[in-house]
Amino acid sequence: MSFVLIAIGVVLLIVCLAGVGLGVYMALDGKNRETGVLFALCWVSGAAGAAGVMMRDGVTVMIGALCFLVAGSVFVLFGGARNTAGKRDRGGPRSQTPDESDKTTRENKSGYKRAAS
Repeated sequence: MSFVLIAIGVVLLIVCLAGVGLGVYMALDGKNRETGVLFALCWVSGAAGAAGVMMRDGVTVMIGALCFLVAGSVFVLFGGARNTAGKRDRGGPRSQTPDESDKTTRENKSGYKRAAS
Protein backbone atom coordinates (compact mmCIF):
# COMPACT_ATOMS: atom_id res chain seq x y z
CA MET A 1 0.00 0.00 0.00
CA SER A 2 2.85 2.41 0.76
CA PHE A 3 4.39 1.84 -2.70
CA VAL A 4 1.09 2.80 -4.33
CA LEU A 5 0.87 6.02 -2.32
CA ILE A 6 4.46 6.91 -3.15
CA ALA A 7 3.80 6.26 -6.86
CA ILE A 8 0.64 8.40 -6.79
CA GLY A 9 2.54 11.14 -4.94
CA VAL A 10 5.36 11.08 -7.50
CA VAL A 11 2.90 11.34 -10.40
CA LEU A 12 1.07 14.21 -8.70
CA LEU A 13 4.37 15.93 -7.96
CA ILE A 14 5.46 15.66 -11.60
CA VAL A 15 2.15 17.14 -12.75
CA CYS A 16 2.45 19.97 -10.22
CA LEU A 17 6.03 20.73 -11.22
CA ALA A 18 4.94 20.81 -14.87
CA GLY A 19 2.23 23.32 -13.86
CA VAL A 20 4.83 25.46 -12.08
CA GLY A 21 7.06 25.31 -15.15
CA LEU A 22 4.18 26.33 -17.41
CA GLY A 23 3.35 29.23 -15.10
CA VAL A 24 6.96 30.41 -15.14
CA TYR A 25 6.97 30.15 -18.94
CA MET A 26 3.76 32.19 -19.08
CA ALA A 27 5.23 34.78 -16.73
CA LEU A 28 8.20 35.33 -19.03
CA ASP A 29 5.88 36.88 -21.62
CA GLY A 30 4.96 40.47 -20.90
CA LYS A 31 1.32 40.14 -21.96
CA ASN A 32 0.32 37.57 -19.37
CA ARG A 33 2.89 38.03 -16.63
CA GLU A 34 0.40 38.33 -13.74
CA THR A 35 -1.61 35.34 -14.91
CA GLY A 36 1.53 33.23 -15.19
CA VAL A 37 2.65 34.13 -11.68
CA LEU A 38 -0.77 33.26 -10.26
CA PHE A 39 -0.77 29.99 -12.19
CA ALA A 40 2.68 29.03 -10.90
CA LEU A 41 1.79 29.90 -7.31
CA CYS A 42 -1.35 27.80 -7.55
CA TRP A 43 0.66 24.74 -8.56
CA VAL A 44 3.28 25.28 -5.84
CA SER A 45 0.65 24.58 -3.20
CA GLY A 46 -0.43 21.53 -5.20
CA ALA A 47 3.15 20.29 -5.09
CA ALA A 48 3.07 20.62 -1.30
CA GLY A 49 -0.02 18.42 -1.22
CA ALA A 50 1.65 15.90 -3.53
CA ALA A 51 4.66 15.80 -1.23
CA GLY A 52 2.28 15.06 1.63
CA VAL A 53 0.91 12.08 -0.31
CA MET A 54 4.45 10.83 -0.87
CA MET A 55 5.29 11.18 2.83
CA ARG A 56 1.94 9.63 3.83
CA ASP A 57 1.20 12.62 6.04
CA GLY A 58 -2.50 13.38 6.18
CA VAL A 59 -2.10 16.87 7.63
CA THR A 60 0.27 17.96 4.86
CA VAL A 61 -2.12 16.56 2.24
CA MET A 62 -5.08 18.42 3.73
CA ILE A 63 -3.21 21.73 4.11
CA GLY A 64 -1.78 21.41 0.59
CA ALA A 65 -5.21 20.60 -0.85
CA LEU A 66 -6.81 23.52 0.98
CA CYS A 67 -4.12 25.92 -0.23
CA PHE A 68 -4.46 24.52 -3.75
CA LEU A 69 -8.22 25.12 -3.72
CA VAL A 70 -7.83 28.67 -2.40
CA ALA A 71 -5.10 29.47 -4.93
CA GLY A 72 -7.16 27.94 -7.73
CA SER A 73 -10.19 30.03 -6.84
CA VAL A 74 -8.01 33.17 -6.74
CA PHE A 75 -6.63 32.25 -10.16
CA VAL A 76 -10.10 31.74 -11.59
CA LEU A 77 -11.51 34.92 -10.05
CA PHE A 78 -8.60 37.30 -10.66
CA GLY A 79 -6.46 35.58 -13.28
CA GLY A 80 -8.96 36.11 -16.08
CA ALA A 81 -9.57 39.77 -15.25
CA ARG A 82 -7.72 41.71 -17.90
CA ASN A 83 -6.60 45.20 -17.09
CA THR A 84 -6.90 47.62 -19.99
CA ALA A 85 -3.97 49.58 -18.60
CA GLY A 86 -1.72 46.84 -19.95
CA LYS A 87 -1.69 48.53 -23.34
CA ARG A 88 0.57 51.50 -23.09
CA ASP A 89 0.02 54.60 -25.12
CA ARG A 90 3.24 55.18 -27.00
CA GLY A 91 2.18 58.64 -28.18
CA GLY A 92 2.56 57.95 -31.89
CA PRO A 93 0.50 59.50 -34.67
CA ARG A 94 -2.28 56.95 -34.22
CA SER A 95 -2.59 57.45 -30.48
CA GLN A 96 -5.08 60.27 -30.78
CA THR A 97 -7.72 59.91 -33.45
CA PRO A 98 -9.94 62.92 -34.00
CA ASP A 99 -13.64 62.76 -33.35
CA GLU A 100 -16.10 63.24 -36.19
CA SER A 101 -16.53 66.89 -35.24
CA ASP A 102 -12.76 67.51 -35.33
CA LYS A 103 -12.35 66.34 -38.91
CA THR A 104 -12.34 68.74 -41.76
CA THR A 105 -15.18 68.72 -44.23
CA ARG A 106 -13.05 67.08 -46.92
CA GLU A 107 -12.11 64.26 -44.53
CA ASN A 108 -15.72 63.69 -43.58
CA LYS A 109 -16.81 63.35 -47.19
CA SER A 110 -13.96 61.18 -48.42
CA GLY A 111 -13.50 59.08 -45.29
CA TYR A 112 -9.76 59.48 -45.73
CA LYS A 113 -8.01 60.17 -42.42
CA ARG A 114 -5.21 62.39 -43.71
CA ALA A 115 -5.49 66.04 -42.80
CA ALA A 116 -6.23 68.43 -45.65
CA SER A 117 -3.49 70.90 -46.33
